[in-house]
Amino acid sequence: MQTIVLDMERLRNPYSGLGQYCLQLGNAFAANPASESLGFTALVPKGMEGIFGTKMQYKVVKPWHKWFGMQLPAMVWHCMHQDSGFLPRNRNSQVLYTIHDLNFLERTDYSNNKKQQKLDAIQRKINKAAGLVYISEYVRTQVHTLLKVQADVLERVIYNGGGHQEDVIKNGEFSSIHDKPFLFSIGIHPKKNYHVLMPLLAAQKQYDWLIAGPDSRGYKEVIRAAAKQWGVEQRVHFVGPVDASEKWRLYQQCEALLFPSISEGFGLPVVEAMAVGKPVFLSTKCSLPEVGGTEAYYFEDFDPETLNKVFVQGMIDYQKDPEKPARLIRWAAQFSWNNAASQYLEFYKKLSKR
Repeated sequence: MQTIVLDMERLRNPYSGLGQYCLQLGNAFAANPASESLGFTALVPKGMEGIFGTKMQYKVVKPWHKWFGMQLPAMVWHCMHQDSGFLPRNRNSQVLYTIHDLNFLERTDYSNNKKQQKLDAIQRKINKAAGLVYISEYVRTQVHTLLKVQADVLERVIYNGGGHQEDVIKNGEFSSIHDKPFLFSIGIHPKKNYHVLMPLLAAQKQYDWLIAGPDSRGYKEVIRAAAKQWGVEQRVHFVGPVDASEKWRLYQQCEALLFPSISEGFGLPVVEAMAVGKPVFLSTKCSLPEVGGTEAYYFEDFDPETLNKVFVQGMIDYQKDPEKPARLIRWAAQFSWNNAASQYLEFYKKLSKR
């Protein structure tokens, strides 16, 4: 039996983007009948043993494993993000990296020297990789533009899933989460670019704006300052970190998703909002046009007049088109974790034959 090692160490924070990626993909592997022909070992934090049931074996990762490597039999060793530090001692293992983004290049708190150091670190990993998976064509293009991929490396784009099947709460099964119609965003980070949308909120006085997620980089104060400048500070509400149930309640009850991000490897909130038939308003930056497709509405620039025009016309279009929610749901359905798991299983088998 071929052995696949999955670096699931990021499950230490299961509600982060990478934590959800590991959790959802692991569940999809466990549910896929094709997985039975492969042997999986999941590298997990202490306390997470057994999280995917008995179809996998488990190895608890320790800090020193980053320094000395791990002695585990593996035909394919899947580093599930580009910053993984857990690698096999066995040089015969085919190492696969999933590259999620190069978002650090957009960080204003990083010097050019630090950005180059991080690029160099990823290049060293690519040089030793047998396979690379990108979560969007945008990320693949970024990597090929800024780094060098050897011709013999197997590559594939595999989109993330949306976690929108059994998780979605049906309308009417819960009480109202807010006493006024609201717009919604999730994730608090400077790259999300929310502060530019305050003119839109100022013009659309019928809405509040709820923003979910932890603030790890102090961006909340930037948002508050912009809200105060536009006189809408009383209508911007931070709801903090939310679990899966709360997140889906917010999607279900919001009027629309606002996501003007300037740096995304994929853009999971776009798929999640579409999965419940809600309109999404996005920037034209990074991977967002790829993920939102023709069913999303786009801010071509962040001029106040443009923002308001796109939003008003988009909401009119959405409200006048009774088929729009169904089309949004169909579009989102292609981004499923089951599809992603099946494509990864095919890729593992390709790598194992090298």
